[in-house]
Amino acid sequence: MTTSLRLVDRHGRPITYLRISLTERCDLRCAYCRPAGEPPQADGDRLRPADIANLARAALSVGISRFRLTGGEPLLRGELEEIVGRVSALPGVTDLALTTNGQRLASRAHALVAAGLRRVNVSLDSLDAATYRTVTGGGELDQVLRGIDAALAAGLAPVKVNVVLASARAPALRELEAFAALVRERPLHVRFIEAMPTCGHAGYLPADRLLELLGREHALGPVAGPPGAGPARYYRLDDSLGTIGVITPISAPFCDRCNRLRVTAQGELIPCLFSPSGVSLLPALRAAHPVGRLRARLLAAAAGKPSRYREVAEPTGIHAMRVVGG
Repeated sequence: MTTSLRLVDRHGRPITYLRISLTERCDLRCAYCRPAGEPPQADGDRLRPADIANLARAALSVGISRFRLTGGEPLLRGELEEIVGRVSALPGVTDLALTTNGQRLASRAHALVAAGLRRVNVSLDSLDAATYRTVTGGGELDQVLRGIDAALAAGLAPVKVNVVLASARAPALRELEAFAALVRERPLHVRFIEAMPTCGHAGYLPADRLLELLGREHALGPVAGPPGAGPARYYRLDDSLGTIGVITPISAPFCDRCNRLRVTAQGELIPCLFSPSGVSLLPALRAAHPVGRLRARLLAAAAGKPSRYREVAEPTGIHAMRVVGG
């Protein structure tokens, strides 16, 4: 779908990227995303595959061409391949990516590529099996590593690994060296991400501290990021096949370059990660001729997008990451 209409917010930022959550459910319980004691989540009246395709059509009509499917854990959706196929088949889509915890990726990577998925981000906060199990509330490290290998074998590229720095304490040297070995041996892009204050979580380690620690042991040189690099800064580690990146939403915010909107699994359109509320898209999605109605809501969301997230509120976890997909 070609269009001369371009979605630009009131601060002059082009909006070209839409993140769509497919479910609030997750098979892990990471503290910065899903707090202990929180009851299991039901999906409620979640977006259907046809809804997501119509939403993507409307987004394409205003110049959004990049899409990411998130969760919760999107691999819990049995129709994921159908959703990928519907969106990837639309004319004008330039990028279609998935964010996953990787627990179920190994068995579905090839089918997702066949359906039209182009790249994947895998959340992996530790390469120590016991630590990973503790951080995630029961996750199995070997399953994630198998999923990463399956993604590479299936042709997904780039494959990015997201490491959330959810503690003000620097990881042990052995932990950093494990990630260094991962990018030396595989064409992966490991990104250390400062934790946003969601679910009441507070405290983070500045990502540049990680670069300082790695720089004591390795030669680090800045490099251009892989496709879909977003706000990350990337570095080559010695002669590694992959790269190390940092994403700094707290220590060095990049709101001036924000190009995204988000939609929750229940169809709530959110202009900023910390917006106190959004606009329900379900009435438009379930109406006759939904694309025009959805286009109007996308334009309104862009008009209401703040210049910086701290203008919304001092972040207090208004939306949990499992709701908005990060």
